Amino acid sequence: MPGCDLKKELLTLIQGKQLYPLFQPVMDTVRGVVIGHEALIRGPKGHSLESPDNLFSLASKVRLLSELELACRSAAMEAFQKNSMQGKLFLNVNPNVLQDDSHPHGSTLRLSQQFGISPEQIVIEISERYPIEDTENLKHAIIHYQKLGFMIAIDDLGAGYSGLKLWSELHPDYVKIDRYFIQSLETSSVKREFVQSILSLATSLRTKVIAEGIETTDELEQLQSMGVNYCQGFLLGKPQLYPVLEVSSSLVVPNHSVALNYQTTIASVVDTIHGVSAETRSSQVLDTFTQDKTLSSLPVIYEKKVVGIIRREKVMEFFSGSYGHALYANKPVSYIMDDRPLSVDWQTSLEEVSQLITDNDEVDIYQHIIVTKRDVYYGVASIKNLLRRITDLKVTNARHANPLTQLPGNVAINQVIEDQLFRDCSFQVAYFDLNHFKPFNDIYGYEQGDQIIKWLAQILQKNLFRYGHFIGHIGGDDFVAIFKDTDKKQTEELCHKIIKDFEQDITRFYHQEHIQLGGIKALSRNGKPAFYPLLSLAIGVVQPDPSECLSHHDVALLASEAKKEAKQSDGSHCYMCHRQKPRRLRQVNLQQSDHLQYQTLS
Repeated sequence: MPGCDLKKELLTLIQGKQLYPLFQPVMDTVRGVVIGHEALIRGPKGHSLESPDNLFSLASKVRLLSELELACRSAAMEAFQKNSMQGKLFLNVNPNVLQDDSHPHGSTLRLSQQFGISPEQIVIEISERYPIEDTENLKHAIIHYQKLGFMIAIDDLGAGYSGLKLWSELHPDYVKIDRYFIQSLETSSVKREFVQSILSLATSLRTKVIAEGIETTDELEQLQSMGVNYCQGFLLGKPQLYPVLEVSSSLVVPNHSVALNYQTTIASVVDTIHGVSAETRSSQVLDTFTQDKTLSSLPVIYEKKVVGIIRREKVMEFFSGSYGHALYANKPVSYIMDDRPLSVDWQTSLEEVSQLITDNDEVDIYQHIIVTKRDVYYGVASIKNLLRRITDLKVTNARHANPLTQLPGNVAINQVIEDQLFRDCSFQVAYFDLNHFKPFNDIYGYEQGDQIIKWLAQILQKNLFRYGHFIGHIGGDDFVAIFKDTDKKQTEELCHKIIKDFEQDITRFYHQEHIQLGGIKALSRNGKPAFYPLLSLAIGVVQPDPSECLSHHDVALLASEAKKEAKQSDGSHCYMCHRQKPRRLRQVNLQQSDHLQYQTLS
């Protein structure tokens, strides 16, 4: 059709409201819920403009992109309302439309009001696939959307060059990793490193990550193991007229604690090396090692299972003699392989693997460990890289540990809290603080005060470590415990046990005269003499709501408020706070400097 006819055809579809959306679910595979749907627009079935590529390509050519975008948003919101859908509505937006002067301002808000959808339910997806002509104007347009209450997502992260810049400047609510990095993720160590880097950035920038384009259970399981719980793709649900509202139980991660510990498992150092069949001729393996000087070993596979490993030095040894080629060239690799390689499951902790290596006198530091997943070959891990990772983890932990108690400090505390919030996991935080500690220090000295702090640390460790709860030392006489797999009643019981142990032995740090008096006399903060009771322990316990607390800063504020409540009581007291967000959530001005100043748990 000539250009004029094409434009008329497109206008007919827009004005006649013949465009309709298909909905693809976005799922949280940890909680087993659908968090929202992406609306994908289609033209009439059988029409030359049925596909979205044809629609938007034509609209761009005939300068009807703004009109088409608005028609798509209207159709998506109308169907969202008609289907009584809950959760988020993800709307794809061409970033260049937002910069178009002819694009009517306020139209998206008017549509959301017309169809009774809260702006907080709508996520504007800015795709990185479109070349962005003016990032500065786009930035102002997106800030305008954010001020109106709409959420923002960067779509197809990794497909272009502008995504990271937009992420750093605009603080979007979501980033969606491009399908390229998800496809066969479980077999590519490079792709896993990319996804892991995105996750680390997302934790720091308080952004939720969505992996899109998931098509296989192996891809899903790999993402779940790394802590990606927001997922989208044909495996979970294809785009369809009637939205998927439930998550199949087979897609829910069986044990999300694995995801929290991915960086400390052998999976985090796995390399993808394609194995050879047990029937492969030894001469072919020799050729492989000769052509690739960096290759030190090859796993030997039979029906997807590892039956051995062939090492470079072994092959070279067999073929180095005068009759090596004659004797071994045509023999299968199974003849010269090591049929008892060190093999571990992909979820084995680095510490466990380190112990296996230590206990095995025959292991060479330059060897590889076979890594399996459900007894099927997964990859190999270099012992050298494994030891390097363990050293890095220990150095990092030591660098941020409190020097007095050697317990994890603020960095580790904040990271654990961010992990729990990021994955929408239920958890509780207990803030421990000593009452009247300064007057005690003034009378007995800092050395005796340090002894009490170390003693309190021991009480916490004795009562909490056995259950796997996290303990951190903020500084001074302030401690934090994070309870991941317990209910409030169990947490309260543990806190009362800690108070009991504290009350039972605190008097051993006092002189007899002060024990008889029930306290000490010291100068108050304004310099006047005052009487202070014996040291007691205040504990404030909170259960943050991940949807209300955006980062560890909000949890810190909530825990501080609970601790203050606990300190209002006479003597030791555990205050179980019912609020799940701080009274005053932090307000972030997106137009201010990116280097925001946060308060810590102190």
